Formats: sequence, structure tokens, C-alpha cells
Amino acid sequence: MRRTPFLLLLLAAVAATAATTAGCYRAKPATVPLRTVALEAGTPYAHCLVVFLPGRGDVPEDFAKHGFPAALKKAGSQCAMVAADSHLGYFADHTITARLDEDVIAPARARGQNVWLVGISLGGLGSLLYTREHPDNVKGVIALSPFLGDDDVIREITQAGGLAAWSPRQPPGEAGFRRLWLFLKGYEKPDPALPPLWLGYGRGDRLRGADGLLAKVLPADHVLSAEGGHRWSTWMKLWDQFLAGETVPGRRIAGVTPR
Repeated sequence: MRRTPFLLLLLAAVAATAATTAGCYRAKPATVPLRTVALEAGTPYAHCLVVFLPGRGDVPEDFAKHGFPAALKKAGSQCAMVAADSHLGYFADHTITARLDEDVIAPARARGQNVWLVGISLGGLGSLLYTREHPDNVKGVIALSPFLGDDDVIREITQAGGLAAWSPRQPPGEAGFRRLWLFLKGYEKPDPALPPLWLGYGRGDRLRGADGLLAKVLPADHVLSAEGGHRWSTWMKLWDQFLAGETVPGRRIAGVTPR
């Protein structure tokens, strides 16, 4: 199996967030179109669409299993909802953003829908990669325990004194994580060109160090934390925290059209 440098970085990282399995982890083939699963709430013609992106080893159906769409509906959302099978194969061949755009987000925007992205772990990375390339296509992003890069780039940012003080020591490259962090650095100051970003992670999560670097450049009310590690029980708490806030995608308030 031929592995790109980006895939090697991903495989090294997912080993830190999941039990090690014997042999070579082979990513599933990146089929076209991207498989999606419609979830409850809203209608296909709602004013907004929430796109859920699962973590490595999870499937789109897991969001319904763990109550994510039901909680969003209970919070007053009238958005349509869909979960995408955005597995590691799409990251390995660098087609994750193209497939999300062509198969999910562009059709939604053609229907007049605002698009929100909710990504967990690897899905959190996918949501940020897409937003970096197409910020105008996204109404908002909720990234829960997102994977944000290999140890080298995290160490480099930490040694610089944090993301606000960091500049890459080498050219970021088209597929490297330094390019992603340069984009995230843009959240240091309010920028109307960037969609709002909420970050959540468990206080016992193995990715909390990297996620904490991003948290420091976000508004305090856009950072969520809960007890727990890199698991669904923690992400459910974080999702409930987000939905208890002032911004709920597609919630109708006093006759205002859902966003």
C-alpha cells in the first residue's frame, strides 16, 4: 500500500486516540459520491443543513445512536441534518474537501441552505480543512476533539509560546498541518471573513494539548470542555453544552427565520 506523507501523519495520530491493532491499517476506498445518511429533524428544504462528520473508526449512523440529531431538534433547531461517511480514505487521497463540496455542501447551497459543520476527531479535522478552503460556504463550525496535527508541529507551536506568537519554521506546504494552523491563526482576531468556530474537548483527552493551543485564540464562550477522554460520552456532554448556549443552528426565535 502506497502511503502519502499526509496519510502517515494521520496514521501516527490516530494510534494515539485508539487502541493499536495488529498489522497495517488500510483505509476504506474513497468512493464517489460520498455516502451520506439523512438524520431526523427538519425537512430536505429547511433553511439550513447540519453536516455531521464522524471520527476515525466511526460511521455516520453513530450520531443518531448517540443522540446528536435528537438533541439538536430538542434545542429548537429546524435544520435538515445529514451525516457523511468521511472516513480516512478521503484524507489519504486528499479528496475529503472536494467530496464534501461536490456531494453535500454545494447541492445544499444551491437549495438555499446555510451549512453548519459538526466534526468529531478526524471529522473535526475534515470540517476545518473544508472551512479553510471554502470559508464562504460555511455558516459555522463545531469541532469536538479535532485532530490538529503531528507532534512536531504541536511542539513547534508550543515552543513558540502559543499560536498567537507562532510562525512556521518551514514552508507550510499544500497538504501539511502547518498550513492548517496558519488558517487557524486567523481566529486570533475577529475576522468577518471567517465563519464562527466552536471548539470542544475533554479534559482527559489525549488531544487536549493541541486543542488547547487553538482554544487560546478563540473567544472564551466558543470553547467547551468536560470531564472525560476521547470518547462518545465526552462528546455528548460537549454537544449538550453547545446547544445550551445562545447559538443553535436553525433555531427559530420570536419568528426570526432560522440561520
